[in-house]
Amino acid sequence: MPRIYRLAPVLLSLLFSATTQAQTYFYVDDISVYPGTPTNQQVVEVQLSGNLSNTGSYVTSVTADVTGFDVSITVEAGSNGGLAVLVPHLESVFTGPLPAGTYTITIGGSGVLDSAPASQHAFTVMGSAATACDSLILANVQWSPFSDSLLTVHVFNSTSTLFDYPGFILLDGNGDTLAQEVVNYFGLGFENWNSLSVSPEAELPTGTFNGTLELWTGFYEDLACSWELPVTLCPDELCSAIVPFIQNYGSGFSLGDFQYDIRSDGMSVASGMLTLTAEEQFASDTVCLPPGNYEIELTAEQPSTGGQAFFGVGGDSWPQGPNVQVDYDTPATMPFTFFGPCIDIAQGITTPSANGLTVTQSEGQLRLQRADGQAIGSVQVFDTQGRTVHATRDAQRECKITTGEWPAGIYILRATNGTKTETVPCVVQ
Repeated sequence: MPRIYRLAPVLLSLLFSATTQAQTYFYVDDISVYPGTPTNQQVVEVQLSGNLSNTGSYVTSVTADVTGFDVSITVEAGSNGGLAVLVPHLESVFTGPLPAGTYTITIGGSGVLDSAPASQHAFTVMGSAATACDSLILANVQWSPFSDSLLTVHVFNSTSTLFDYPGFILLDGNGDTLAQEVVNYFGLGFENWNSLSVSPEAELPTGTFNGTLELWTGFYEDLACSWELPVTLCPDELCSAIVPFIQNYGSGFSLGDFQYDIRSDGMSVASGMLTLTAEEQFASDTVCLPPGNYEIELTAEQPSTGGQAFFGVGGDSWPQGPNVQVDYDTPATMPFTFFGPCIDIAQGITTPSANGLTVTQSEGQLRLQRADGQAIGSVQVFDTQGRTVHATRDAQRECKITTGEWPAGIYILRATNGTKTETVPCVVQ
């Protein structure tokens, strides 16, 4: 009589598992939801992480379907064969914003096995009362590059709300007004640069401070939005971006090449070519300059072809600064003062020395001295592109730097002696 062997339950389970996994190409071990606690105004992303069954396995599609509070994710996986090793794999699927509530995740499809913990199969969406202010994007708050009495607020408005007759106010941590806008616009468009006049009584912080930016509407009748945010009016930068440009405002085409040259004290510090074409009636370049007094000259390489072209300079956070009309017969010049992002630096543009550090410029040489008798310390010199052209360390109260082989132009000298850092612009002729 043949013997009948009974398989233990554990062995039966292993055999069943092996049979099931024979058709599995993507093993899901973890489910993550981003953001961790989403609101009903945020797009929900579900990430499935785990392993592919071999080097030839692949996932052809991952889709999500939301019915009520159930999120059904369908995975289609396959294999072309390959080395039988586990290959880490991650798939993402987006559901879009969901109504507030607790949701359950189920995973199905073909070639997939869901082994993620049960706790990862549920997530909660929080309710949030969205307002038009939530969709306003603040790009920055900083000094106007061509004024020592104005701040600018660069803001994007992606809503249909106009914010009629808007006015911004910047307050410090104590609630005191630092700057306020004179209402000058009917409303906020998609991209806006709003100018705020600095209060004469304001003591403006030089470092990062916690401020409050308020947006009022209706000629300051209603407070529409308020943001608490860190503000840095004086970033630690050797130079700031400035944008030479040319633009045609006339009805005809202005075509051709235009050579520009930016000078400081008669020395050229930046130059380039701007070209207007039938397709592009605006051209610009970007250079990096320290605060100072400058002059830009523009030379047309050909006679006028029509239109009404103007050239000038702008900043990286302001669409346009001063400008004048192009003269096609002779080179046209325009003087301008560039303040950069920090008024404190701008107020010192005519001062040849920083606190205690004196820089004397002579032909082929820079001489550094400290009036307080301390060591010069670490010295770095940068060109207007931010590249290091000289670096040294000196334990004496003065030192000399040879500049005879340097190209003519503006350089930024930075000296640090362990207690303070001082930055001085220098002109090498």
